[in-house]
Order: sequence, then C-alpha cells, then structure tokens
Amino acid sequence: MAKAQATQAPDLSTSTERQSDQAFEQIKRSIILCRLAPGTSFSEAELSAMIGLGRAATRAALTRLGDTGLIQPIPRHGYVVTPITMASVRELFELRLILEPAAAALATGKVDIARLRAINSAPQQAVNEGEQLAFIDSNRAFHRAIVAATGNRRLFALLEDVGDEMQRLVHLGLFGGASKDIERRAADRQHEDLIAALASGHPEAAREAARRHVEHARGLAIEALMNADWPVPIG
Repeated sequence: MAKAQATQAPDLSTSTERQSDQAFEQIKRSIILCRLAPGTSFSEAELSAMIGLGRAATRAALTRLGDTGLIQPIPRHGYVVTPITMASVRELFELRLILEPAAAALATGKVDIARLRAINSAPQQAVNEGEQLAFIDSNRAFHRAIVAATGNRRLFALLEDVGDEMQRLVHLGLFGGASKDIERRAADRQHEDLIAALASGHPEAAREAARRHVEHARGLAIEALMNADWPVPIG
C-alpha cells in the first residue's frame, strides 16, 4: 500500500502579513493623495470593504499607520485621518529645520551630484495631473537621495515620515494655485543652490542651503493656510 502523503498546511500568517503590507501601502497612498481627506473618519470594516482586503490585514495596517501619525484611533468609534492644523504644519517645518540641514551637511562629499542634477532636470511645467504627480515624485526623490547618502538609517526613516506628511500638504493644494509655476521654478533654483553647496565639499554651505530651502517652503505653506478657503484649525 502506498503511504499517505502528509499535506502541509498553508502558512496563513505569512499570507496575512503580505496582505497587511498591501493594505498599509494602499491606505497610506490614499491618505497622502488626500483621497482620504484630513479629518475623515471611518471604521475598520468600512476601510476593509473599500480596499478589498481582510479585516485582520486592515487592522494590522491601521496599527502601523497610527504609529506614523497619519491616522488616529478613536476609542469605540474607529479612526480618523489626522487633521492638518496650523500647529501641526508649524511642528512639521520645525522638524524639517532640525533634520534636513543636518542631513545635507552629513551628505556632503558622499552624495552623487550627477544623480541629483539628473533628478532636478525633470520638467518643471506640469500641464496635467500625471505631470504634476511626476514633479512631486521627482522632488521627493531629490530629497531622498540626499538623506540616503548620509548612510544614517534612523535619519532616513524619520525623514521618510516627514516626506509623507509634506506630500499630503502638496496634494491638499498648499503649494499650488495660480503661483504654482513660479513656486516650482523657485524650488528648482533652490535645488540648484543646494547641489552647488553639496558639490563644494563644504558641509556648512550645504547646511545653510538646505535651511534656506526649508524656510522658503515654510513661508509658502503658512501663507497658504492663512488664505485657505476652508476653516483651518489652530491646534
């Protein structure tokens, strides 16, 4: 008689982990693109149905997203997408002013200057949504390349979370409107100044160029919030 072959049970935990990673990326992208707008409330069941993944995977993803600060749990009521307030934007830029100049100084002499120039050569004129998204992605890639060159994984992880928050502000429209082309050209010039400072080999020059760049973006964001056509909470 042939011996019965033992059937190995499927590894359900691995499948759930893969689904939770997928759920995490889907929900995070929806928040960053403001498809799930700031202040939107939802339940675990509602979100699970929306993304088409299981409750366990969705729950695990929501726990991770809570750790990033993009959502907040509301006991017995579900979750809310973290609102954008004047205080939260000020805090975000205070953090950028601490981290990004330091990253630029650390990256001096290490970052690939040719790659930065190639990234920054992407077209600055965006005439449709696809080109707008491409511009946003290239801006993120520019800053990511500088931080990656530091070799500091903790600093990279911190600035990844900051980058997610900044992209949310962009998609909310805080860096758009009638002046968007002027703002893009200004950002491009500041990137060129930062590249030149990094290429000079002087960490303090790179630190100062990064500081000016963040200060400029902070001014635009605060002005946009003050002139927003929706009520912006103070804190």
